[in-house]
Amino acid sequence: MKAISLRHISIAVAVAGGATAFLAGDFDRAEEHLKTFYTKIQAADFKAARASIDEAVRLWPSNARYHTWRGYVNSQQLPSQCSYGGPKLEEKVLEQVRTAAADYQRALALNSRDAVAHHNLGWLYHLQGLDKQARQEWELAIETDPATAIYRLSLGLFLNEQGDAAGADAHYASAIEATPIILDSPFFTRFRQQSPARAGAVLTEVRSTLERRLGNANDPILKARLGKLALYNGDLAKAVDLLNSAARDLPNLPLVWFNLGEAWRRRGDLQQAWQCYNKAKFLDASLAGPPLRIGEMYLRAGQRAQATESLRTATQRWGQVKPVTAGHNTRIYGGVPQPIDDLLPTTLVWFTTACEASEAYTALAGLAPGNKTYASRSATCESLPAPHSGDVAR
Repeated sequence: MKAISLRHISIAVAVAGGATAFLAGDFDRAEEHLKTFYTKIQAADFKAARASIDEAVRLWPSNARYHTWRGYVNSQQLPSQCSYGGPKLEEKVLEQVRTAAADYQRALALNSRDAVAHHNLGWLYHLQGLDKQARQEWELAIETDPATAIYRLSLGLFLNEQGDAAGADAHYASAIEATPIILDSPFFTRFRQQSPARAGAVLTEVRSTLERRLGNANDPILKARLGKLALYNGDLAKAVDLLNSAARDLPNLPLVWFNLGEAWRRRGDLQQAWQCYNKAKFLDASLAGPPLRIGEMYLRAGQRAQATESLRTATQRWGQVKPVTAGHNTRIYGGVPQPIDDLLPTTLVWFTTACEASEAYTALAGLAPGNKTYASRSATCESLPAPHSGDVAR
């Protein structure tokens, strides 16, 4: 057998090195197109965003995240609700649904641990009337990332639509247990309005579960969650006790300080409330709640300029909500957190985000009666579309 010459080896190494450099160059260019995609999405320029993500997919077709984002942008022209019991989607719209679903399917073939893709694919299947597949995708999303409440709420809404109220309420309870801020969301507000008995039973179940888990332990996270429930139910003394305890043990949790401020405010101790709101604002400048309450307090004190500034900050913060799923996607894909809402076909804020926009815009409209924009946005929260066009509770 002939010996392989050093020249042949060097040629092979050079070829391999060149191929590696070529591939690395493709990946770098694809990432640049992804950055452009983010910029265009934030500007709501979906046509340009689609062109950017198409190029990223062309350069690096084995990247699951690119397919997930193309599924996202392909979904932007779809209805924001499924019309329960209404007419079927037109064939043109159905084709858009299938196109978006195909990208999510490709993303999951490349990375089955993408819970967001499972969740969004579930909605796309549901829009097509493929309810068995939709349920499977939502269940896979929960199995993959059980701490994210949004997946349980989507499955709960689906089960409610199917007439399984008990199954729906069990998922609602699990979601609230993990993320009590859901109590302040448009979802739970409407649920309580439409079915107060069911909502009350869900809250009782959540409280019992959390109290059982807490037992005689000193778990500040459980105390914080129970404190939020006590605040929501109007048991202010218990809320202050639990939230104070949680804040002493974990002083860097902004929502604990905010909820404690809410409890003190409702008890009439505005000085304590002021201190808590400012601590929450210092710990997390992205929250809308603290500047809203601080603005209201400035307004009551007759300090109109400071009130206007804080209330405007609240509207800006509310409009820049970071997706609750961003942390999951960062873990599985690396890189910076996703800067935009990645939940379809409904919105993140409807499910799990406290909605402070209406209060802030209403207060601003009072400060500036001639500002038509403020007046027109004073019902922002109330006008958010629910995932289903019918009632939350049937």
